[in-house]
Amino acid sequence: MHPPTPVHPQAAQAFRHFFQELREAYLERESLFTQIELALLCREHVLVVGPPGTAKSAIASAVLGRIVDEKTGQPSLFAKQIAESTVQTDLIGPVDFKVLTETGRTEFITEDGMLGATHAFLDEVFDGRDMLLRSILNVLHERELKHGRRVTSGRIECAIMTSNRYLSEVLARSPELLLAFADRLSFISFVPKSFARRPSRAAMLHRFAHGIRPDLRASLTLQQLDVLQAAVEQVTVASHLLEAIEMLTDELERALTAQVSKLPDYVPTKYFSQRSVVKALWALKAAVVRDQLYRRPDRPLEATVEDLDALRWFFLLGGPQAEEAEALLKVAVDPRERAQLEIVRIEQKAFDAALAKVRAELGTGVEREAASLGASEELKSVEALARTFQPGIVTSTAQRLRAKLVPGPRHPDNRVALLGGARGLLAVVEQRLARGPIEGPEARAGLAMFTALSESVDLCRQVPELRQRLPALCDAVGRFLLQALELTALNAESLAFDEAVVLEALVGFTDNISEELGRVGELLALLAEGNSGAVSRLRTAEAEARRRAVAALRQRATTLFPGARGRRDPLDALSADSRRLSQLEQALCKLDPAQRGLKQELLQPLGSAYARDVLSSAPFERIDQFSRTVQTVAENLRREGLAPEPVFVECKDILEARLREYVRGIGREVASPPPAPHAAVSGEAYNFYRGDFSTQVRDGELAALNGLDGQLAFARQASAATFLSSEIRDAVARVELAFVQTRLKYLRSWLTQLLTELPPPQSAQRRPLADSIFDRLVKSRFPLLALKEGELVRIKGVLGVLMSIPGELGESARKLENVRLGIDDDFTRFSKELLEKRASL
Repeated sequence: MHPPTPVHPQAAQAFRHFFQELREAYLERESLFTQIELALLCREHVLVVGPPGTAKSAIASAVLGRIVDEKTGQPSLFAKQIAESTVQTDLIGPVDFKVLTETGRTEFITEDGMLGATHAFLDEVFDGRDMLLRSILNVLHERELKHGRRVTSGRIECAIMTSNRYLSEVLARSPELLLAFADRLSFISFVPKSFARRPSRAAMLHRFAHGIRPDLRASLTLQQLDVLQAAVEQVTVASHLLEAIEMLTDELERALTAQVSKLPDYVPTKYFSQRSVVKALWALKAAVVRDQLYRRPDRPLEATVEDLDALRWFFLLGGPQAEEAEALLKVAVDPRERAQLEIVRIEQKAFDAALAKVRAELGTGVEREAASLGASEELKSVEALARTFQPGIVTSTAQRLRAKLVPGPRHPDNRVALLGGARGLLAVVEQRLARGPIEGPEARAGLAMFTALSESVDLCRQVPELRQRLPALCDAVGRFLLQALELTALNAESLAFDEAVVLEALVGFTDNISEELGRVGELLALLAEGNSGAVSRLRTAEAEARRRAVAALRQRATTLFPGARGRRDPLDALSADSRRLSQLEQALCKLDPAQRGLKQELLQPLGSAYARDVLSSAPFERIDQFSRTVQTVAENLRREGLAPEPVFVECKDILEARLREYVRGIGREVASPPPAPHAAVSGEAYNFYRGDFSTQVRDGELAALNGLDGQLAFARQASAATFLSSEIRDAVARVELAFVQTRLKYLRSWLTQLLTELPPPQSAQRRPLADSIFDRLVKSRFPLLALKEGELVRIKGVLGVLMSIPGELGESARKLENVRLGIDDDFTRFSKELLEKRASL
């Protein structure tokens, strides 16, 4: 802002002389000058369109170029002719290369652009690219530039934009662009090609014939304009006129939209939005100041119904008035000119009809508003509450009254009726508070009651006429809450004597108390404004009621577990208990976050019972099957939110007892008769080894036991190397060792019989004999077992685990490894000799 000149009459006189001189110089441009005057007064922008040669640019320069700073004598004007090659930096200022090179950020020197000036003149604005124009419109509307995280505010107050294009051309090129201009610019004016009055053309020719140029001497300063703009800010607009602006906006939008269906090429000049309604208010204020400057210097700065007519300059396409528009239509030849004049005429007729309707309806504004507010219905609701108090209806009534009273009706009479209903509602609430929390079948005040009290206190707090009642209402609510909180705690403690209560009901009760105490907390925040001294005592009572309720609910939940539930499937029963306890814990945590862990505490015995049930009864034929059962139990416990560590520590005896039983079952001696000579060669020995023999001789169990022990590592003590006892490990190892010994004994017998039955490779002097020995060896299937199936390698792995055991077991395993090596060496030597002999023949 510029320091204003304190003499208001001087500013008014300068403004009048400035524009009177312009009107004398530029004939038949009254509408355009009126719109420019309003734009300067309310700091808005103007778009001027029309064919070439109509003095649009000359007028813009004559206005903005002659409003000077009284300190410097120079205008604060940014002027630019827009072209297709124009870029953003041409308008908002160049890039600050010093900042760019030092920091890598792109910033602009806005002082050199249009934001750095008070006024801007953008000529041939529609010659620019659409994206450029949209961005410039946003900058002009917001009066600031956003670049990255930095926002630079500008000094720009008023911009005049001109174009030689008709609006119909702009519409055909880009309808969205025209809508953007219509939404962000307050004033749009059309300058016709011809003069409507013959003397105007004659006067223009006379001036040019005699070389008479406009002699513009009147001055207007930025400081004088600031004084007038400050007067615009002081204009008051009564509530009924605010309603009139809304009504006029809605009625005019309906009328102009109806014209769109009749004229497909027509687009209303004004885009009707919430933004345009606000701009209309400032245009109305500016019109009041302009009327004071030109017509009624003694009028107060207060808008009247007569001032609404000036909104035609805001809502409509500015141009010649009705009679002049008719005259121009008679002589216009260019279809674009005729279309533009037709728009001017259509919009003026629509505005006149809309304004007349609004003026007629303003007289019935009180009745219409009263009907929409429904004050009589609210009074009926309050009377019904006085007879029968219902918290839900109190809540809805208080909410409706607050919405209607804040900010409130436009007409004072309607506010009086609503205030009567609000006072009656508060009286009903105060009477109910005096009777205490227990009334009729209600054992205590519940959520609905606390909500009703919150809405009532908020109504009293937000309506200025009711605030004097706020301290007394807060005192009454405070006394009521003290009793209600005590009853809440007692109600929770009474559950200890209710044998019929089940867990689901306990969850619902806990949720209710949590919601009630949460609403009490919100209510206490409202009470702090009316009686802050009592709130600390109420917060203490609320905390104590919460503590007692939590303790009682937790104790009752503990007595419900465990109980007889007629379970069929242990996991289903555990899952059901887990879900119920999860709900209970969540509900209790809303009351007290420290209650987390209740589920773990109560579910632990049930989880242990489930694990004992499964681990003691699940059948298995191999240790790895039992290991999968253990893994499933652990995963199920974790899924239900239980830590498996203490459960498996508790079930360790069961695990080891099942393993001992298993070891005793498989530890009986397995017969290993040597194969007959023909069986060793025919493949029958292989079938026996892979069939019945392998079923009885189960090796690999020690490795499975080690895997099980590793799986249970989470449950072992920190100082222990294993979870399972060494006794179990040794028992399995001994059985494993016996099984391996039985296998090796059979394999040794089989290989011995095989090598005895087959002639030595060196005895084959001819290829057929060598092929015969080879075929018999393959038919025995010992090569298949030893090489392709890797049976000797597998046994080597089993013995490796056994050899790692210190003491006698490890030593025995090493002896068996020597036996395995002997079998491997004998077979390898024979097969190598046979292959070499066969290859040599």
